[in-house]
Amino acid sequence: MTWRLKHIEAVQGHSHQTDDIDALWRKRAELARRIVDAAAPTIQELLLKVAMTASLLSEGEVGVVLTPQYMEECARALAQDGDGEQCLRALEPELWALCQRVQEQTAAIEARWDCVEQSEEAGRLDELRDGSSLSMAWAELHESVWSVARYETMTTVGLRAKGKIFSDLLDFFNAMDCLFALQDSYLRDFDYLAYRRLHGRDSPMPRRSVG
Repeated sequence: MTWRLKHIEAVQGHSHQTDDIDALWRKRAELARRIVDAAAPTIQELLLKVAMTASLLSEGEVGVVLTPQYMEECARALAQDGDGEQCLRALEPELWALCQRVQEQTAAIEARWDCVEQSEEAGRLDELRDGSSLSMAWAELHESVWSVARYETMTTVGLRAKGKIFSDLLDFFNAMDCLFALQDSYLRDFDYLAYRRLHGRDSPMPRRSVG
């Protein structure tokens, strides 16, 4: 599909091909969505799906990769005895602290948003001050999510924590670049952990940095 698009778009001065190009872009977007939704019952199939969806995400073909089904497949592929009893705070205290900060800042923004709405309804003069405070809180949350995305987790518990942060924030906002980075980080970490799961050792290839 990509090859056909490049071939048609390379032909200049043929306006009658516009409809063909639009149809191919729609078809490509549909195929991208189907790849995200496709079941991947084995870890080998899931690695292929992760590679494809990471590419689609980087190209802007899809906005949300980490659906509940997707994360369930990743958790199942990496599952080991005792995983459910492991504690993120004990295994990766730095990531735990980063996730805690995101959760606390999200709760603070929700409270400040309520204050802004109340100020608007009441017509009070402190509306601008509340709005400025809310803007600063958004900036702080944005940087905190980036910090989670930059963290390279070494455990399946850490991977689940990243997925939970993404799921919690997706209902909160969905147009910030830090969420795209967080998805990319999750996929990168899964690939690393899957290699260790399959081969019993760390991958010789360094993880691609995010941000």
